[in-house]
Amino acid sequence: MRTAMICLAVLGWLPTCRADQRELTQLYSSARQAAVEILVDGHHSGSGCFVSADGLVVSAAHVIGCPQRRIEVLTAAGQRLLADVVAADLGHDLIILQSAAGDRPHPFLPIADRLPSVGSPVWLCSSAAFRRVLFQPGTIARDDLTFEYQEHFVRVTQIAAMIQEGTSGGPWVNRQGELIGVQSGTVTVKGQPAGIANVAPAEAVRRLLTTKQDARSTTLGMFVDELWLLSADDLRRYPIGWEGMIVQSVKPDGPADQADIRRGDVILAWEKTPLRYRDDFVRLLRDRQPGDTVQITVFRPDGTGRRSVSVRIDCLETAWSL
Repeated sequence: MRTAMICLAVLGWLPTCRADQRELTQLYSSARQAAVEILVDGHHSGSGCFVSADGLVVSAAHVIGCPQRRIEVLTAAGQRLLADVVAADLGHDLIILQSAAGDRPHPFLPIADRLPSVGSPVWLCSSAAFRRVLFQPGTIARDDLTFEYQEHFVRVTQIAAMIQEGTSGGPWVNRQGELIGVQSGTVTVKGQPAGIANVAPAEAVRRLLTTKQDARSTTLGMFVDELWLLSADDLRRYPIGWEGMIVQSVKPDGPADQADIRRGDVILAWEKTPLRYRDDFVRLLRDRQPGDTVQITVFRPDGTGRRSVSVRIDCLETAWSL
């Protein structure tokens, strides 16, 4: 009886496996047709995908670097199309390109209405360095968006996956073949991938496609992290039990540098709001407008103590588009 039950279970499982395999094969086929490679000044710089039949392409902004370069889109059919920058959103590491329409409509990926739930499988279709059109699995790793520092703070969802060089800008898709995000970067530990991909969410892609205008992503020109992430030796410089944002680096001539904020300073409060988590700090920053002035409370561990500092907020896209 037990053997018969096992056989029935196996027989019932095999059609499901075949159906799942057919589904993934179809998913890969549709994603591959829409996926593209991005060439910048003739060099393979990253990946992307068509998001409209008339040649609009989405990719990661850092793949392009700056708009005043020769940009080409290499399609699945082998066409090499010149492309122009339509709009960028550096706060989500996104860029929209317009390539030539071609003789027939381009196959494209529809944009998902929402992110899948935590634990859901998703797939990246992109071209790693010298390895074309790979299809790789991942798992949605959190139920909200967060901020990661990639030369500046980028708002992302996070997917459990091991990602290779060259996949930046590639589309992540759900089981329905819808675009749920664009590959941006990876979390690293001592320079090595930690198995977490940073992915620009579909909602930001949709907003950029709708406006077709550069976003206005606010910045103070510094990298901060939670104070308690310092080593035990470094923490001895600060009062026990304090919470705040430790300044890890400052961009020369940026807003923080002009306000005399230095590496090693601790930001204790934004206006009158105490700071505990980095995401809270960046959300407060992103809720303001470029040109706004904010008062932050800063502590410097050299005996000068805490002080209130006025900082003028800058815009990432302003310098990028020049």
